[in-house]
Amino acid sequence: MKAYNWKIVCAACFFLLLVGQTLWAGEPDRERQFQDAIQAYGRGEYKAASQQFEALARDGVSAALLFNLANSYAQAGESGRAILNYERARRLAPGDSDIKGNLELVRKGKGLFQEEQPIGQRLVAFLELNQWTGLAVIAFVLFGVVLLLPLPPGLKRAPRYVAAAVCLLVTATAITGVFGQYRHWNDGVVILPGARLRVSPFASAASSGTIQEGRLVRPGKSHGSYFLVEDETGRSGWLEADAFEPIVLMKE
Repeated sequence: MKAYNWKIVCAACFFLLLVGQTLWAGEPDRERQFQDAIQAYGRGEYKAASQQFEALARDGVSAALLFNLANSYAQAGESGRAILNYERARRLAPGDSDIKGNLELVRKGKGLFQEEQPIGQRLVAFLELNQWTGLAVIAFVLFGVVLLLPLPPGLKRAPRYVAAAVCLLVTATAITGVFGQYRHWNDGVVILPGARLRVSPFASAASSGTIQEGRLVRPGKSHGSYFLVEDETGRSGWLEADAFEPIVLMKE
């Protein structure tokens, strides 16, 4: 190999080593910052802990990070931001009982009770969007396998048709769950206390009342700095954009 090729190879190796060393060094530093935030929380410095967790979240989030951030906000009395981050954590780890339990605890403590939902809505809420999607794919694949695989000699067709019908029913149910959850995918959470719903999208417009901090809202059309929203109780009105944040984390 020519000499200049060796130089290129050595330069490339040095660059990869430098990048790898930087990444390796970054992880312990992030872990140290996380532990500092945990210790601040343990000392009862909830505001400082939430600020440290927020700083970490700017470089990437996990269910554990969002859960601890939500706990810090809850202890600091910021119920809106606590519920927002519990909801975000739940989307990353939908089966986590600690996240669900703390979310329900904060909501009940603030009087954010949900009315008894129809059975269809309770069914949709039973699983998260990604879980319904996975179930729909699996059930549909099984439906195809049941219909396409050759029958063993002597086996009647009736069991095949029953199994195919069951797979098709599960697929249809899962697709219903997917669409039901997708309707709530862009929901937001009111993060400011005393936020007001207005009858039109102007600061001078009459108010139709306050909307409680921590309420889930579904934004629709927008006008200027206002969104037409509907909350979980069915109330609707124009809400200023700064008063709520979407549950979906927006990439900068």
